Amino acid sequence: MKKGILKKIKQIEKDRKVKVLFLIESGSRAWRWESEDSDYDVRGVYVQDYLKVGDLDKQIIIVDGELDIVLWDFRKFLKKLINIFKKGFSEQALKQHYVSMARQNFEKYIKNSGDKANLKKYVYVLRSVACVLWIGKYHSPPPKDYKKVAKLLPKEVQRFFNKIVEDKRKSESLEGSRNKEVEKYVCGFFNKKFDKTESNFSDKLIDKIFKTYVMELK
Repeated sequence: MKKGILKKIKQIEKDRKVKVLFLIESGSRAWRWESEDSDYDVRGVYVQDYLKVGDLDKQIIIVDGELDIVLWDFRKFLKKLINIFKKGFSEQALKQHYVSMARQNFEKYIKNSGDKANLKKYVYVLRSVACVLWIGKYHSPPPKDYKKVAKLLPKEVQRFFNKIVEDKRKSESLEGSRNKEVEKYVCGFFNKKFDKTESNFSDKLIDKIFKTYVMELK
């Protein structure tokens, strides 16, 4: 599949007149809980001709069969980094990031789904919550290995999480009854307050990085 992905990226570069700087694997395959019918989620960053008069592509989204590709413009990517650094790249900011991810997945896929839901969405919600616990205990960014962070969940929640992961490996379609106790535990994180941190970060460094990459790729 790697060859197929790189072939698709080369085609995107040619068709959209961009240069991809880097790619990462995302989603269930990156976290090693994929099923046989899981998509291949590819994320990356590209540069383009910033001197042209026409509009710039801020994002490229390609869904082709089992490929789900999302690429961001380099300038947009760096602006996101500036926002993160200016807010203070800290434990508090990282915790808030994972709480936000948990809330978004819960409210979009579970909250209003009725008596049943796609149970795999609990996996994404609980992984984010477990990452908050990891940061609080170890004062470091959480590892990609979901098994390590999941061990910090309460035993009952952990058992629920592990069962869904195993069931998910069989199929992406995993409809089942909602777990109100797990939801109560998860929602308890949504209103947690994290101390704000100040940052003296200067965006001059980001400007330098941007100019360096753009000049090298001319």
